Amino acid sequence: MIFINPLQVFLWTFRRKENDVVNLYNSLSPLMQLATDNNMLNFGYWKNSPRDPLGAQNELCKLVGEIADLDSARNVLDIGSGFSVPAAYWKSRYRNINITCINTNFQQLVLSTKLVANNISDMKDNSYALLQTDDIRFVNATSISLPISNNEIDRVIALESAQHFRPLSLFIKESKRVLKTNGVFIVAIPVTKISSKPASFMKLGILSFTWASEHYSLDHVKSTIINEGFHINEVQSIGSYVYDPLADYYIENREHIRESILEKYPSYLENILYKSLLKMKQVSQKGIIDYVVVKCMTR
Repeated sequence: MIFINPLQVFLWTFRRKENDVVNLYNSLSPLMQLATDNNMLNFGYWKNSPRDPLGAQNELCKLVGEIADLDSARNVLDIGSGFSVPAAYWKSRYRNINITCINTNFQQLVLSTKLVANNISDMKDNSYALLQTDDIRFVNATSISLPISNNEIDRVIALESAQHFRPLSLFIKESKRVLKTNGVFIVAIPVTKISSKPASFMKLGILSFTWASEHYSLDHVKSTIINEGFHINEVQSIGSYVYDPLADYYIENREHIRESILEKYPSYLENILYKSLLKMKQVSQKGIIDYVVVKCMTR
């Protein structure tokens, strides 16, 4: 049984400093892995009727790869790379790219190297075969101070990670610095439609505490990107294909998922997860939250 001090979780979520986010993920990532039965750490894109979270997560990786035009890229940064499963997905489909995974969470990077070295054997998808550690680089660094030379990178991707970066402007500034002329910057990010923090707190309810991110508004994300010198080429709003079907999947399969979770976690955590997903679906349907993929280019 994994013991988690609720007070610590509250403090990590409330403060949301870089080390707090690392501690939160180290404590709760196994919960996410049990709930989804894989090592991918994103909500997924459920548009094309995937049967399970992994299928939806692969669909999100596919969508981001297509929007990023990875078929014409060479050097790619994956910022906030989690367990590097999206990077493995992209490398398996775009053989000519070199991917550098940037992650401030050293523990995740250690597991990432093992997963890739073992051919992502637990991914249940033969397309990940033949990936070795030297196909993907792993760098322990922060998103607001990238150890990359100026104008070196073709693509910068932040797949469901930039909601944790603060200040967001420094991350975007760093991305602009490392990108080549006509480089592409892609952010896939949960956002709110509310600019006022007090109003956001009231309308998000339990998500104000369990959605452990900065709760950036879409207007804030777009204005920050533009202010840092990027041109926004495309904004895809996909929230209805993210939150609602994810919640529905959990509700329909809760009994089985709950049994897996209770082998390692106390029941109150599963109950909080369940209530959070219900609230997520509710505020999504009300248009309070969204999920966007933003494509930008240097100018």
